[in-house]
Amino acid sequence: MTGANELETPAFVTDEKVLQKDLALLRDVADQASCKLLYSPKASVLSTVLQNIAGQVDGFACSSPYELRLLDQLRNGRQSLHLVSPLIKLETLAAFGGRLDYLTVNSLSQWEFVRASVSPNTHVGLRVNPQLSFIRDARYDPCRHQSKLGVPASKLAGLAATGRTVLRGITGLHFHNNCEGTDFANLLATARHIENVIPELLHQVEWINIGGGYLFDQTSNYTDFQAAVAIFREVFGLEVFMEPGAAAVRRSGTIEATVHDIFNSDNSQIAILDTTVNHMPEVFEFQFEPDVLGHIDGGLHSYTLAGCTCMAGDVFGQYSFDKPLTIGARLKFLNMGAYTMSKAHRFNGVALPTVYGCQPNGSLEKVEADSFDEFVRHKGSFHVAVA
Repeated sequence: MTGANELETPAFVTDEKVLQKDLALLRDVADQASCKLLYSPKASVLSTVLQNIAGQVDGFACSSPYELRLLDQLRNGRQSLHLVSPLIKLETLAAFGGRLDYLTVNSLSQWEFVRASVSPNTHVGLRVNPQLSFIRDARYDPCRHQSKLGVPASKLAGLAATGRTVLRGITGLHFHNNCEGTDFANLLATARHIENVIPELLHQVEWINIGGGYLFDQTSNYTDFQAAVAIFREVFGLEVFMEPGAAAVRRSGTIEATVHDIFNSDNSQIAILDTTVNHMPEVFEFQFEPDVLGHIDGGLHSYTLAGCTCMAGDVFGQYSFDKPLTIGARLKFLNMGAYTMSKAHRFNGVALPTVYGCQPNGSLEKVEADSFDEFVRHKGSFHVAVA
């Protein structure tokens, strides 16, 4: 076991107590609504995370062959394995055969391409683009103009009545059109919209996946969520799946860093850390300032927290503290559990954070440390000539 003072930074720490609390919340919400709970592993596939999640969910909603292989090894007999992706290769279907319980195709042309290769044991769904946008940033909007994700609901409205041959073999539907929503009004609006646009198709299928994109811990009112699920369950008799990713793991992860230099630049104090925005790429993609423990608006001592690479934009933002930072001080970035380690990279040759698990009793366990050998292996093994 490792003590807090022995933590090697940069470090990624999963607080298993927080993770278990958030999983219990998701489990309770799903059970109250009579909904099947899946986990979307693209948010995080760290071993400490998956080991905690495996016993709490009904299945896994994967997006790639590697995720499928990993979760196929991890799951037990009662958990279903789902695949939804714009790219589905025939060799993937051949490798998994009947072990793939649910397959969601992204387009009608994709369905025609894979139809003959799908196991009769696999339930096939079709991704629907509800054509309702709730996300301001088009880069993350599945319903953006000319979206690559799903068949527009308006197109399906006509096919449900006249294109039965095209849809033959489709037993379910899937939609996902939100990101980090903090209430469920948009989900209910989407459910009502789908109900109005493609009621004939809803009567023809057996199940529906309502996606993820909602932060369940940010509210205590689940009335709209339950109402959305009820539309599909009670009006159309469908089995309903939900597939949160970030909602399961976001709060449980932190990234801890050490201050290695402090200097003045244009009347601003710059603090250089041993982590980088490349360890939390969505900070750079979204251009938001992540939460840092100890930051106080209007604090007496202000700093620009910056990463350790040579990229000029490797900056986390402006932060203020009651006490001045010193060389060797530790800082903790909060809410780093989702889309950090799954997207982190080694730009500039900076090692990935060392991975730790904080067990429910508070003890730290070192899970994995990055190494030069891993860096070389990832770039392609080669031999260095020695003079």
